[in-house]
Amino acid sequence: MWISFFLNITISFIIIYLSHQLWEYLKNTFSTKVTKDLAGAQIQKYKQMIEEIQKGESENSENSENMEKELESFIESI
Repeated sequence: MWISFFLNITISFIIIYLSHQLWEYLKNTFSTKVTKDLAGAQIQKYKQMIEEIQKGESENSENSENMEKELESFIESI
């Protein structure tokens, strides 16, 4: 009686293990692996931020030149 009990448990574990291995094999063979490029994505975001900052700085320098000209013309008109 005990021998059949342990034999039943052993066979059940073997079946579960083999089915798990079969599932893993099928999953690895027939599915595509998805990888995320975390470092590349962060570098791209950083470059985009730098470009926006540089673009803003060039616009600010143009605005400051225009303000200087306006101030000079205002002072001269006084």
